[in-house]
Amino acid sequence: MPNPETRQFIERMGLAIERLGLTRTFGRLFGLLMVAERPLSLDEMVDRLHVSKASVSTNARDCEELGLARRVGIRGDRKDYYEIAPRAFESVMAKRVGAIHAMAGLAAEGLQAVGDDPSVARDRLTALLEFFLVRGGPRVAVLERWRVGEGGGVEG
Repeated sequence: MPNPETRQFIERMGLAIERLGLTRTFGRLFGLLMVAERPLSLDEMVDRLHVSKASVSTNARDCEELGLARRVGIRGDRKDYYEIAPRAFESVMAKRVGAIHAMAGLAAEGLQAVGDDPSVARDRLTALLEFFLVRGGPRVAVLERWRVGEGGGVEG
């Protein structure tokens, strides 16, 4: 069983992730996997988080789909186990960079569609394109630094 400081970390991770728009249980599950010394089964996560198995199962699957966790097997055991995925943080950042590029591309497409005449639509689309170009730049740089080994430590 986690010590009080670890339990507090898990709860605080739940609150932080909830503020980002995901569920508190998702955040707590992610926090638990971050501090786990080995892969955990769904039953172990249920016991440690005190939530339903259905909730743990759903959130573990969501964590896996986002690239933060991976499902693993343990020899001689038919249960599914979860652990933080290798390169988890890089995967999440790469998805965000991809989404930013997609939005910038849509803004550029919209600008082409509305033409060169000044208009409210053109102003909005220009602002959207500029926003995503400015927003995406630092993330691309961070991702590239991480990939060339400047990530600074263990990365999931």
